[in-house]
Amino acid sequence: MTPRAPRICVAVPVWRGADYVAETLESVLRQRGAELRIVVSVDGGDETSEAACQPFLADPRVHLLVQRRRLGWVGNSSTALAAAAAEDPDYACLQPHDDVLEDDYIAVLLAEAEANPTAAVVYSDIQSFGTRDGVLRQPTIAGSPFERQIGLLRDHFDAVAFRGLIRVSALRSILPMAGNPCDDFAADTVWMGRQALVGDLVRVPQTLYRKRYHANNTHTQWFTWSYERRMTAWIRHCLDMLAEALKASNSRSERRMLHRAARMRLLQRATATSPYHRDVAGMKPLARLRMRSRFDAAAVLRADIGPPETAGRFRAVSRAVRALKHILAGRTLQDLVEE
Repeated sequence: MTPRAPRICVAVPVWRGADYVAETLESVLRQRGAELRIVVSVDGGDETSEAACQPFLADPRVHLLVQRRRLGWVGNSSTALAAAAAEDPDYACLQPHDDVLEDDYIAVLLAEAEANPTAAVVYSDIQSFGTRDGVLRQPTIAGSPFERQIGLLRDHFDAVAFRGLIRVSALRSILPMAGNPCDDFAADTVWMGRQALVGDLVRVPQTLYRKRYHANNTHTQWFTWSYERRMTAWIRHCLDMLAEALKASNSRSERRMLHRAARMRLLQRATATSPYHRDVAGMKPLARLRMRSRFDAAAVLRADIGPPETAGRFRAVSRAVRALKHILAGRTLQDLVEE
């Protein structure tokens, strides 16, 4: 008896995507090696995008949802992916409306996923095009849940794995992607932290995905924000990453290591792939102290990160809070050193 082909459902969230979505859907429909289903979710009553998707409904593999109320990119992505998972596939993936797949994208990733049963997500390298030209790569994240979280905090900045093939059994065991008060900045990368709690994130070292950069990309808008807004969003992101990572261990020593890794992420200098690398790399000592103080003070107040576990840590946070108050009051770095 011939075994059935794996079932894959592709979720395509769309918002103001009329100029690009046809090319995207055509690239998805060219995929082979699996039983394919496509769920398109048009956000916010976007009639132009809805009209651009209508011709594809002639293909029985395509199903269209229209959200009359604006959900935002995180809400619409989560809704589309939930609808995809409801089709009871073996795997699902998110396909932004303006990106394009190589013809063998699903076949190659599927083969890798079938060969790696511990993988929650399998993803390829990404070729950017449009207003940016380059290749985005993120290393494989494997090992224990703690080891995976350390790897994410240290090495994953671009949301490459977000665009991978997700094992639906892993998808159903985690909470959906969630937004944040900073216009959902980098919520996709935090969601990768959730997936790394339940399985490996496995890289296929081939460029099988093409990401379109243009003026209306959501992430493009993040770079137009004021410096203070950018740094507020970056602090929030690093705190959210830490909150997910702390779920991987109850060991005090490992939790301290996760705290240190999150603080390193906050002020990293070694990689140019984080969204605000130039801002962080160009910081003067006083600005770095202020960032660290804001991070530590906010971490203490968050229930999902929790209070310090040692008296020494509490004293360090108390000093950070005091330092932040002095900074906001206009005190100099020398004042703080001499205090």
